[in-house]
Amino acid sequence: MSAGEYYAEKAEGEEAGGWVPAFPGQRPPFAPGNEVADMRWQDSHGAYSPRKVDPLAKELVDLVLADPSTAYLQAGHWRPALYAWARAEAQVQLVSEWLADQATEKHPIGDLGDERVRAAYLLLHRAETRATTGRTRLGLDPLSAARLGRDKTAAALDAAQLMAQLERQEREREERRG
Repeated sequence: MSAGEYYAEKAEGEEAGGWVPAFPGQRPPFAPGNEVADMRWQDSHGAYSPRKVDPLAKELVDLVLADPSTAYLQAGHWRPALYAWARAEAQVQLVSEWLADQATEKHPIGDLGDERVRAAYLLLHRAETRATTGRTRLGLDPLSAARLGRDKTAAALDAAQLMAQLERQEREREERRG
């Protein structure tokens, strides 16, 4: 294509109000809904793409909700926290897998010279931090599960002691009357 043909085609496209290539041979933008259109250049791991993150997050939520030891998470008010945790876990999985794929002799995993690898490590750190915080708040790690169990037991014991105290007071009142 000659330069004259290119500029004539560009002028026609501008008049029609459609997409106009900025240079000869430029491809048109991806259509909305295209998987590549959802991904940013630094998101080749997919951790920013709901299309990649959401199915993994849903799978994690389903696993947690199927576990009888986490039956308390069935209540609706837990759902936002549960999904936030699951999305962070899904991001950790996607970025970890992507970083593992990047580990080659040509591109060692410890080489932070590549901006995408450095950005992925930073994202991995942030996602791991959010996932750990979410696990703790939801009682999904051993220590927080033990603390949650201790708190439930203490609350039940306090309630039992309160009930026993109320029964004693009621008996004392009856003895004074009778």
